[in-house]
Amino acid sequence: MTSGFLERILPEVRASLGAEYLAGLPDAPPHRPSSLRAALTATPGGSPSVMVEFKRRSPGRPDLGKASMPVSRFATLVRSTGARGASVLACKPEFDGSPETVAQVVVSTGRPVLFKDFVIDRVQLEAARRAGASAVLLIARLDTEGRLRDGLRPLAEEAHRLGLEVLLELHRPEELKLANRLPWDILGVNVRDLDTLRLEPGTALETLRAARGSSPLIAMSGIASAGEARPLVNAGATGLLVGTGFVRSRDPEQFVRTLRALHSAAAA
Repeated sequence: MTSGFLERILPEVRASLGAEYLAGLPDAPPHRPSSLRAALTATPGGSPSVMVEFKRRSPGRPDLGKASMPVSRFATLVRSTGARGASVLACKPEFDGSPETVAQVVVSTGRPVLFKDFVIDRVQLEAARRAGASAVLLIARLDTEGRLRDGLRPLAEEAHRLGLEVLLELHRPEELKLANRLPWDILGVNVRDLDTLRLEPGTALETLRAARGSSPLIAMSGIASAGEARPLVNAGATGLLVGTGFVRSRDPEQFVRTLRALHSAAAA
């Protein structure tokens, strides 16, 4: 196993899950969250659904902090762009995220929210529930590379017991074998290799083609223009998750509109 970003961040994530991790969160969410799966599936005319992401820092884009925005501004843009949902970094190491930030976005946007973290412990699922998230991200390679003692199944089953949907993130086609054995609600393909932090669109396209027909099937990361998104949609993505491209866009509303106007060549 080659060392890289995952090898560095996972111990930092585990160390962050101390006694104060749940501090500041209510014992229960203010209301039952709406379904992210349903929001991403219900798109008219075959155009891709779009999720936008809130994050303060990203190791893949060290310059992101200069373009970060307050939660209030992000929430306004989520509503005005017609984004179907939001993704929020809850990871403190490397991203400056927190479960409390997830809770703030849940309340501010009124949209289904994805709790995005390197989930390795059930306490993170409890944090997602208390924050009012609709879904939680689980990363396939943490299982396939043996980075979790018991694999992802117990975490996926616990997420469902807590009323959370599961977005299972893949990067390589061979990870679909794991997807066939796990309960998931949304399938995502990350264009970025989480260990090297390099964008690998060729691998992502291969994985999307292998997963074509899964629904919802979301392409994630490295999307800064309609030109970059179009091959992903043509390969089978029914939705797009955009983060840095959205935050850094001069006109976020127009940026999201151009993505929502895309149609798969296979459906034309």
